[in-house]
Amino acid sequence: MNVTAIRAGIILLSYILAYYLSWHVGALYFSVFPGLLGGGFFPDDAARSFIGIPIALVVFVAFCITFLGGKHKYWWIGISLIPAILFEIVIDPLHIYFPIILGLIAWGLATIAHKTLKKYAPGLIG
Repeated sequence: MNVTAIRAGIILLSYILAYYLSWHVGALYFSVFPGLLGGGFFPDDAARSFIGIPIALVVFVAFCITFLGGKHKYWWIGISLIPAILFEIVIDPLHIYFPIILGLIAWGLATIAHKTLKKYAPGLIG
């Protein structure tokens, strides 16, 4: 299978996972910043999902694309995260560091996992 198709599929899967796990990531976000929940147009559950989507997207895309490795992985990460970055800048610019930190943690874990798998199973991953 083509590397481009695999990466596009991984990005699509990351978007789907971010949608379905957004409530849990939003609950984590509002447990770190408890004063931000409530007082808006959205109910609390909708606000958790609304803020959780871009944060979960940053984590999943950074982890999955870095885990796959290969050329141009940072280009793929940057292009696929443009909607999440714009969302974070417009909606919550004061806490932009939170998804950045989570993305760096996901990147670090994926780098360690990629190097470990490449060392112990070199035929499985490139």
